[in-house]
Amino acid sequence: MRLLAEIALVAIAAGAVAVCLACLPSSARAQWHRATVPQPPRPEQLMQFERLVGRSEASALTVHAYLRPVLVEIASRRLAARGHALDRMPESVGRSLLGAPLWELVRPDRPFPEDRHGPGVSARELRTLLEVLEEL
Repeated sequence: MRLLAEIALVAIAAGAVAVCLACLPSSARAQWHRATVPQPPRPEQLMQFERLVGRSEASALTVHAYLRPVLVEIASRRLAARGHALDRMPESVGRSLLGAPLWELVRPDRPFPEDRHGPGVSARELRTLLEVLEEL
């Protein structure tokens, strides 16, 4: 009998907690949940890449000197998995596999930009380039 009373008490307490949580606004519940669940630290390399992407809109120099090497590495690895070598790829093959915009950015003989302060790559353009790389 005493065990039944204790079980009933626990059930009533759990129900009361559930009712209290249901009464909280959803934003307060989300904030309470975020506060109780520690977020894992973001990898430093990811944060560096995010900053680079943000700066890539600023100038053609940033795109060529900093973003381009990252995209070349990604493209090289993705193409190598398909049996192609970016550094020995004919232009016609590169354009057909990567599309003209990405090929122009990662081609091995890409010249240094004449106007270093010219426009970089917009977030929309970069998203399109990354989608092409993902599809490889």
